[in-house]
Amino acid sequence: MTGRQQVIRSLAITIALALIVGAFFNFNFLTREEPKPLLRLDTPQANPSPVDEGLDFSAPGLDGREIDLSHYRGHPVIVDFWATWCGPCRKQIPELVALYQKYNKSRGLVIIGVSCDLIQGDGLRAVAPFVKEFRINYPIALADGRLVDNMGVEAIPTTLFLGPDGKMVSRIVGAGRPGEISANAKLLLDGIKGHGSSSKPEQGNGHVVDINF
Repeated sequence: MTGRQQVIRSLAITIALALIVGAFFNFNFLTREEPKPLLRLDTPQANPSPVDEGLDFSAPGLDGREIDLSHYRGHPVIVDFWATWCGPCRKQIPELVALYQKYNKSRGLVIIGVSCDLIQGDGLRAVAPFVKEFRINYPIALADGRLVDNMGVEAIPTTLFLGPDGKMVSRIVGAGRPGEISANAKLLLDGIKGHGSSSKPEQGNGHVVDINF
């Protein structure tokens, strides 16, 4: 084989290799898939519990309009569960009326009475005359069994003291000692944790009445 033939052969081999390599890269370019974005995992956020967000409920009022506890965020709130047929409830209502009269406009205190007469007793027809008789000056909500169950109320009267954030500061179960509601209300207004009783008093002592569904 002459030198010229060797040069031609080497050139042909080089061209052939160049064509093969070019075809290979062209094939990869045409068939490759675009890289998929990595799956983005957001940092999981814990769902706030009802306790973290504060207590809440919604119930119809005597005038038919809905009473929503969350509307009173930013205010100190007393929620009193009671019924017209409950003797201990009758004893403490005048104290609540006096507290509302004294502190509603001057300190922004909100009191909500939650009647349990729809659960047990004569129902709605008994509530309005009772409110008039006792000159109740704060809004009255009408509870059903689900509401008291969600709020953990097992006996009445049960009085909850809630801070402006909706979280419970103290609780009194039963009629309590004379002046106990006023003392806890004052602590609530001053931003101090109260010292109400958190357990149900003994039955038959005249201070508490069970709710039966």
